[in-house]
Amino acid sequence: MTDCRLTISSRGKGWESNIVRPAKMHIEDGCARVEYDLDGDACTFTLRPGRAEQVRKGGVNLRMTFVPGQKTACIIGDEALRGGYAIFTSRLDCTVGSFGVNAELEYFSGEDKERIVVKLRALANKK
Repeated sequence: MTDCRLTISSRGKGWESNIVRPAKMHIEDGCARVEYDLDGDACTFTLRPGRAEQVRKGGVNLRMTFVPGQKTACIIGDEALRGGYAIFTSRLDCTVGSFGVNAELEYFSGEDKERIVVKLRALANKK
């Protein structure tokens, strides 16, 4: 795992979130796995051309899968108690290189189909 700087910018209807964190990244065969901590929860963002997945484990477990042109789900909870809602990914642009990953995705969330845009960049720290 390589130390990196992670930036995640998310925007929806009337809200925005900007996160900058130290993280660990592993790149192999055009895929990137970025591991980071957010509010005490262990998070992972896995990116590859045509698919992305975000997992958050801690207070409330969360798993979101993004596949362009497909309806997937945001799953909240764990084996004992689980629920969720539908998401539709309209766009996923992902570039994975030897020094990091840059991705932008757009999805529509839940029954009200809120449009959410997420930009993620993880760049390896210079040695």
